Amino acid sequence: MNHARSRQRGAVALELALCLPVLLTVLASLLFYGRVLYSYEVVQKSAWAGARYLSSVPAMNIKNPLLSTQEINLATAMIRQELGTVAPDPGALIVFISCDGGPCNGLPNYLPASVTVTVMFDLQSTLHGYADSLPSLRMRASHTMRYVGN
Repeated sequence: MNHARSRQRGAVALELALCLPVLLTVLASLLFYGRVLYSYEVVQKSAWAGARYLSSVPAMNIKNPLLSTQEINLATAMIRQELGTVAPDPGALIVFISCDGGPCNGLPNYLPASVTVTVMFDLQSTLHGYADSLPSLRMRASHTMRYVGN
């Protein structure tokens, strides 16, 4: 009876040894893709928030090249702050802001019809030592809003 119980324990250990790598791989990939989805959601919402802010800037500020540059810098700082938890490295984050497909601060006395904010950053793999060969993922989110400033 004791011999049968020890063989049963050996079989359980063998099953665990065979199943554990597969289960850990599934768990690691679930965590990684969960992080990817969360990061994309944060990038999307930050692009939306930047576009929303810039679409409601007063017309006086958007017509003045100096003030429009300040508003663009403020929107960029807001986006960088929102993405601070997802992209802690500021060098990995790129923010493009355009009005009607061109620069927002180029022409004096110009009111745009739309404002577009595009945010891009590289999401690095955090599975060091387990999946080092995974490349970084480039996240890109763009949001366009009609300019409604007064």
